[in-house]
Order: sequence, then structure tokens, then C-alpha cells
Amino acid sequence: MHRLAAAFCCLALSFSPAYAQSSDESTGPDLIPRPLEISAEVSFLPLYGGDATVGSVTGRGFAVRVGYRPTASRRALFEVYGLRVPEDRDPYNRTPQIDALGLAGSYLVRDANTRVNPYLTFGGGLYSVDAQEKPPCRIEEGCFDEGGPSFQDATLVAAVAGAGLYVTVIPLVALRADGRLYAPLGASDGARDSGELRPSLSIGVSIRP
Repeated sequence: MHRLAAAFCCLALSFSPAYAQSSDESTGPDLIPRPLEISAEVSFLPLYGGDATVGSVTGRGFAVRVGYRPTASRRALFEVYGLRVPEDRDPYNRTPQIDALGLAGSYLVRDANTRVNPYLTFGGGLYSVDAQEKPPCRIEEGCFDEGGPSFQDATLVAAVAGAGLYVTVIPLVALRADGRLYAPLGASDGARDSGELRPSLSIGVSIRP
């Protein structure tokens, strides 16, 4: 979790004026993104923090995004996103499977022909948790229920907000870092940890054919 927070802070620093000025020379018409964009990323989601009985656990999965830039300036992007973090059956770090699917819009902070370019993103969609059933806890077998995270099966509507950074390598390829917050809406008390606000960090590459 600490590494995720540190990486997100580094991402936020990209919005400082000094950083933006240092990239002014990295501009040109050939750097303007093309209309179609396909991104593949590795994603990290902190699922629960450490305490006296349970260590900090972060799930790792993948994200795929397909987007289109409709305007002449190419600063706006509308995309379909999909995220999956597979379950982990490790008895000491048991985690559920998490899936997210939806629509998002983003806007480049600087001109589209800039090599290093931060962006803001907002959207929403479905957020699903497939919890693993725990075996019954029997005291006579030496099992003690000490609490800890509790995920329940749930499929919820979720709002999404975040920020990211593009680094254009060549006109067809850009590196992409993306930090987001998934906010499940209307979760009942029965959803337990499945309805909690969930941050994510994704790092990957965008292809602009």
C-alpha cells in the first residue's frame, strides 16, 4: 500500500508548473495522438491494510482500455475500460476476484502535441466482487475467528475519478500511468468490504494505430 501511495504521489507531481515547463521543448505536430487508442496495463489494487493480525495485501491484475479522440485538438478521449484482478487462494492472503467495466472520459492537461502530458479522467460503470467462501471455523479443530477483511459477492454501480500521465515514445506508442478511485454506489451493509472506496494504479502502454 505504501508503494502504491508513493507511486500515485509521483504521478501527481507531474501537474506542477515547473515540471510542465521542463517539457516545453518536447513538442511537435507528429506527437499529436491519433483518433484510436488501445491501452494494455498491469494494475494494482490495495485490498486491505495491515493490522495486528492481517498483513497488507495488494491484488495484481490487468486493465484494457479502448478509446477514441473525436476532436480536432485530440485532447479529449472517450474510452471503454475493463479491469480484472484475479482471486488469490493463499490461506494467509486470501483475496476475491474483482472486475470493473465501464465508460470514462479524459482530458489532456497540456496541448496534445506534448511528449509528456498529464490528464484527468472521470467515468463510471459496473464494479463486481466475487468473494471466496471460507471454510467453517471450528474451535475444536484449532480455528479462531480473529476478524479481518470480509468481502461479499456484489455487483455495484461505481463512479470513477483519477489522473494519469502519458509519455509519448514515438507517434504510435506512448507509456501510460493511471491512478483511479473506484467508488461503489448504493452498497448495503451486507456488502462489507466489497462496498469500500478502492484505489488502483495501472502502468502500461498505449498504441495509437
